[in-house]
Amino acid sequence: MRRLLIRALVPAVGLLLVVSIALVWWFVYLSHPKTTTLDQRVAEVASQLRCPICQGESVQDSPSELAQQMRAVIRQQLQEGHSEQEVIQYFVDRYGETILWNPPRQGFSLLVWLIPPAMLLGGAVLIFFVVREWRQRRAADSLTASAAAEIQPSEAEPDEELERYRAELEAELAADDPLFQPSHAQRGY
Repeated sequence: MRRLLIRALVPAVGLLLVVSIALVWWFVYLSHPKTTTLDQRVAEVASQLRCPICQGESVQDSPSELAQQMRAVIRQQLQEGHSEQEVIQYFVDRYGETILWNPPRQGFSLLVWLIPPAMLLGGAVLIFFVVREWRQRRAADSLTASAAAEIQPSEAEPDEELERYRAELEAELAADDPLFQPSHAQRGY
């Protein structure tokens, strides 16, 4: 009885410990939010914007003069008290949604976010069905082979039907061909 009680308490105590650690961590994280410097905020906003001049580079990574000017505008607007989303919207209003490094998750651009996972899921489903069919066919082939081995007569036992057909064939050949007639076979020709 005591062992049963201990076995039941150990997982409960472990769960209570994990929950209490999570609550303490959550409280500390919420009461002391992460402080970011202005440079970090500028870098975060600039990394979300695509450089209009450079191919495949963000405003943060681009060495072009236009990217430097855009980083200066981002810094100025953040110093004025604008939020990061407001600064991003400022550039979207001027350059369009193509300025965004990641397309928005709405409208037609939502397809960019939905198609790759849908294709991966479709590929996984296709692989599942192909492997399942392959296994079923392999199992059926092995079952057919084992059943055929059981049905086949052994070579030691003569097949009566085969012997009957052989006798009929020899009789027909002997009737049509003089070489197969018993009289020729007895004479030694």
